[in-house]
Amino acid sequence: MRKPTLLKVAVAAIVTVGLIGADTIHTKASTTTDTFIATMSTPVKTVANAYKLYPSVMMAQAALESGWGTSTLSTSANNYFGIKGSYNGQSVTMSTAEYDSSGQLYYTNAAFKKYPTISASLTDNAQLLRNGISSDPTYYSGTWRENAATYEDAANALTGKYATAPTYGTSLINLIQTYGFNSLDSSSSSSSSSTTTTTKKKPTITYYSTLNGETGTLSSKYKSYAIYNHVKGSAYKTTKYKWTTVGGWSGRPVWFDGRAYKSDSKTTWYRIRFSKQTTAKRYWVYSKAVSLPKTTYTKEKKTATFTATSNPVYDHVYNSSYLASQLTTTKVLGTGKMSVDCKGVITQNGVASTWYRVTSGKTTGWVKSTAISKLS
Repeated sequence: MRKPTLLKVAVAAIVTVGLIGADTIHTKASTTTDTFIATMSTPVKTVANAYKLYPSVMMAQAALESGWGTSTLSTSANNYFGIKGSYNGQSVTMSTAEYDSSGQLYYTNAAFKKYPTISASLTDNAQLLRNGISSDPTYYSGTWRENAATYEDAANALTGKYATAPTYGTSLINLIQTYGFNSLDSSSSSSSSSTTTTTKKKPTITYYSTLNGETGTLSSKYKSYAIYNHVKGSAYKTTKYKWTTVGGWSGRPVWFDGRAYKSDSKTTWYRIRFSKQTTAKRYWVYSKAVSLPKTTYTKEKKTATFTATSNPVYDHVYNSSYLASQLTTTKVLGTGKMSVDCKGVITQNGVASTWYRVTSGKTTGWVKSTAISKLS
């Protein structure tokens, strides 16, 4: 396990400022971010896909660990992940903070790997995640795409292992969602964050990243369908469970954190939990085993202006049958007029809420009506 360094503390502070208000970042910082993304996108996709990891997570890690490529390690040694040691005999020595057995902070000099290229740094990190540590080759297996259904799963699997900060996974997810890194995970131009797994003699299954808090219930016919640890027919080793082993009854609340679509059978699947806690065990079920609030859509041709308060912008209506993933915030999109082309009304537990699909530049997403101050 890597130990924290002074570099990591400084980088975390930089990222936090950026997330609090992207519209307040100085032009120089914005230029640095844009340059970093433009420079890193292609090598990140190439390396992450070669090792069957999530490019979005690798991109977020590189940004977080290197302060968007501004750290001394990244500029002088192409070291974007703060990895110690030497690479082909090359290293740089830097001061770092460590903790002794009693928890006291002290400072020492340490050697960090010096890489000849950006790709070499990315590849070395990918090999670390794939090969694990000497005592446990599967130490980072939670980040592998065959084990992590979504980039959120992969990011959270790094918490407590790659870094000790309890919010490490959350920080990565925030970066991915704020800057749209999830688009690197698929060649699809769809606004939904998705990954497609295709194997010989197996159906094509597309997985969609979603939030953790959307809810529904078991349907009245849930017992007519089985429950699995993976989508039935996927490339993963699938175990089928009986409902009696996991409990449940018609109308019981469930929490969603994943959606999948099987192209051969044209069926939708959901990953559910029986507890609000995100650490609860998760299962995959066919869509007819659960009930989600109904959403009614109508066409609109209007313009909207956002309120001064920052609100989330999703790829779908929150808690609809598509489930949702956050794309950005209204504060990031700006204060100008946005075009509106669709309205959605969703009713849950007898309470109706209205949503609008807005477009600003290259971003199209859904916002709740309360995020709009004027609609005309």
